[in-house]
Amino acid sequence: MKTKANYKSEIFKRAWVLFYESETEFSNCLKKAWRVFKLKRAMAKKVVAFTYKKVNGSIRYAKGTLQEVFIRDVKGGRKPNLRTLAYWDIEADGFRCFRIENLVRIF
Repeated sequence: MKTKANYKSEIFKRAWVLFYESETEFSNCLKKAWRVFKLKRAMAKKVVAFTYKKVNGSIRYAKGTLQEVFIRDVKGGRKPNLRTLAYWDIEADGFRCFRIENLVRIF
């Protein structure tokens, strides 16, 4: 049961960060946090296609994963940022990240 509390804690922390930054309703922030969690869980198992809005306003289609098979030379040691989601981009062969409120769709 400990893992259940851990993922719910992460989801609510992300939702509160979104709530304070975007000033939208908490229910919408919680929905976005759940979508990010589902994306992260799917990327831990396989390569997932998704889209997000970049900082310049364009939409980016990405194929990413969090599997250890693809991730090489991870130096780590940094505290995870709840505002962004980092992933290994299959096409660019490198790490990328995006702001979690900009997630558009998971395929």
